[in-house]
Amino acid sequence: MLLRDLLADPELGLVLLAGEEYVDRPVRGVYITDLLDPRRYLEGGELVLSGLVWHTGPQTSEQFVAALADAGVAGLASGTARLGHAPPDLVDACKRHGVPVLEVPLALSFNVLAERVQRRGAAPRRELVSAAASGAGLERVLSMAAGEFGADCWVLSCAGWVVGGTAELTGELRHALVQDVLRSGRLPRTARAGDDGFAVWPVESDTEPPAARWFVAVRGDREMWGDEEEAIAADLGTVVALLRARVDEARQIAGRSVEAALGRLLDGAMTPAEVAVRLETAGLPAGEPLRAVELHAGDRAASTALLREIAAATGVASVAVPLREGASAVFADDEQHLLALEGLLRGIIAEVEPGLGDRMVTVGLSDVSPVTGLRGALEEAGYARRLARQRRARAGAGGGAGLATGAELASHEVLLASAPDELRRSYRARLLSRLTEYDRVHNSDLVHTLRVFLDTSGSWSRSAKQLHVHVNTLRYRIQRIEEISGRDLADFPTRVDFYLALVLDHPAS
Repeated sequence: MLLRDLLADPELGLVLLAGEEYVDRPVRGVYITDLLDPRRYLEGGELVLSGLVWHTGPQTSEQFVAALADAGVAGLASGTARLGHAPPDLVDACKRHGVPVLEVPLALSFNVLAERVQRRGAAPRRELVSAAASGAGLERVLSMAAGEFGADCWVLSCAGWVVGGTAELTGELRHALVQDVLRSGRLPRTARAGDDGFAVWPVESDTEPPAARWFVAVRGDREMWGDEEEAIAADLGTVVALLRARVDEARQIAGRSVEAALGRLLDGAMTPAEVAVRLETAGLPAGEPLRAVELHAGDRAASTALLREIAAATGVASVAVPLREGASAVFADDEQHLLALEGLLRGIIAEVEPGLGDRMVTVGLSDVSPVTGLRGALEEAGYARRLARQRRARAGAGGGAGLATGAELASHEVLLASAPDELRRSYRARLLSRLTEYDRVHNSDLVHTLRVFLDTSGSWSRSAKQLHVHVNTLRYRIQRIEEISGRDLADFPTRVDFYLALVLDHPAS
């Protein structure tokens, strides 16, 4: 409620004596007093009601109003029973100190005015918004809202973690709520979790995919709500959206230097020790082993948003940033907790899958690594993620999620992930540079021909069919590859060399 709302109520008959420029102040409560200095009992935002028993002249008006201004009250309501009107020196003092003063008619008792302000639903909505705007955290806001609803409330991520709440929420209830929200796709509504009903509604956000969003839950049946509860819910959703924006901003700030550092690490322009300093600054514990995760969800923004929510749901210290075509995260903890990370991720991914729609999400997880092996861990996570994508593609899955780990990679992929960048570039150039240059000059496609030939295990008929050429044409092309490269493709080690070089030149997307 604003002071303006009180002044506009004809049943109250309040008269504004000074402070028209302050009538949009929110009223957060009422305090009735005749103490000359009541500031120790004030928290700020109250409408102070006083019968002016303390008043003996301008000096006491100055002292009283200065105390109210120092406490940050919303305004002063001056009674008329004792003096018949608000004295001019009181009005002058209010003008000097920026305290709006209202005159209470004799027919209006302080109790009626106080009840009007304190009546349930009169001020909670703006109190929530004001509290958030003043820097209150989520727990404080939820506590205020629970008091207004008369029921416990929570904020949950669709990735399955409890962002905040006024009471414990069992894992069974949390899972049931998340699944109800993800599968129904319709909010607000009443969700059923076990024998309980929960009113659930979205935290407004343009975050994609839906599995990366938040929602609010209050114990009770939404169908039983009136306008009062609906109004509180609307503003609580707005407030939580504001707090979510703060969280996202903090994540971006923390990840900015890490994103640049990981990119330079992969390019060979920064050492793992230098990156470790950036990770520690971003909040990861120093000296602990690491695991890397790569996630792809269609674009960098969606990948990063989803990975950050999934990472938060694991409870393991991490920092997630946009990297390459998707997003990557580095997790740091003791080895025991990092070994349990695979199980946590698989469980979370299975839980969020109903919120992915037609979007394909693929995740790769590296083995546990010391910080000195971080570059290799990032590469390993990338290869594992591409393995997960290949599996989904082979299965004909158009959407959903899949995860693969470094332990599932073929031995050559692990070796490639751990090789120094300079060695990888040199190896690729030594095997393929002549062929790529020939293709460029002659507008040919010998490198692609070689790739198909090796992918079909050297089968002439299958290769020719995939390339849509006659077998004799294919034989001619292979002969040209051998002449240009100086290598014999009938030799198995030569095929292995070329295959590894092609993996480095064009890894699977």
